[in-house]
Amino acid sequence: MKTFAVILVSLLTGVLLCSACSKAPDDALLVYRGEIKSAENGDILVAQLPGHNYGQPSILFHLNDKLRSSLGDTLVSGAFVEVSYNGMLTRSIPPQGNAQSVKVIASFSDGIVVNGVIQSVTPGKDGYSITILPIGTVATGASEDMLHETVLTVPMLALEGLTEADLVAGLSVCAVTRGIATMSLPPQMPVVALLPYTE
Repeated sequence: MKTFAVILVSLLTGVLLCSACSKAPDDALLVYRGEIKSAENGDILVAQLPGHNYGQPSILFHLNDKLRSSLGDTLVSGAFVEVSYNGMLTRSIPPQGNAQSVKVIASFSDGIVVNGVIQSVTPGKDGYSITILPIGTVATGASEDMLHETVLTVPMLALEGLTEADLVAGLSVCAVTRGIATMSLPPQMPVVALLPYTE
């Protein structure tokens, strides 16, 4: 019995040591979304837009050569990007970190982030159709609400910090879109990420 206990402890110790040495999974990376304020010398200064607080108003991200060459000339001032990083930041102002990946959502940032209060939610096969009114707009219940409403097409995987149970009328949300809307009334916009609204 004593030999069994020693073997078990040795095995558990080995497992713990191996797991401590393994690379962190990609889902352990943090995401920061915002507008590129400057792109110089392989660095991009990214500032969050109103709607969801990512913890820092802006971060200076350093890009390695591989990232820089793969993105080419898409990293321009005014573009809206999604940066994944390991969470480690300097204490400088602005804080600095190393980007693990960068995705350019759009070459512009106007109209990308849409903040609003949920009016209705319609579940679908692959996600949700969510009608919102801009934050600060009072719903009248009349047809004129359609002049202010936006219908968000939200895939299941786009929910961040929200569950299906959270999607109820009255919830304030921040939708990261591609800045593209249909010409319908109300306009419809595909969503990249739907987050809780935070100031």
